[in-house]
Amino acid sequence: MSLLKTGLVRGVKWFMLFGLLAMYQWWSGNMEGVHNMLVYGGMAFFLGLTSVIYEVRRWSFPKQIFIHWATMHVTILPLVIFSGFLPVSSLQDALLVYLKFNMSGLFLFSASYVMQKARRHAKSF
Repeated sequence: MSLLKTGLVRGVKWFMLFGLLAMYQWWSGNMEGVHNMLVYGGMAFFLGLTSVIYEVRRWSFPKQIFIHWATMHVTILPLVIFSGFLPVSSLQDALLVYLKFNMSGLFLFSASYVMQKARRHAKSF
């Protein structure tokens, strides 16, 4: 239960930051900015919430990766599709968004993994 609490705290903190940015956009009269900040806030919330997946020590690393990948498909991908950031007016558009989503995820995961390995290596000295 403590991992769930940790994830919720992380997610809420990030959402609150984007909520403040959304309020600033609203005060500025930029309704598109409000929409964008709320979508980003939703993404940040889910990323914070699911960040604890890699702290579940009884799961193997491949299992953590798969659970993270699947979770991103039911949380972040719908936000990307319904946000209007990328046009989806055909099946081809939807497949392109899906491909971009997975390629971005693979890039971000790989970069994070390399940085984590480098940080662990630097700490060992």
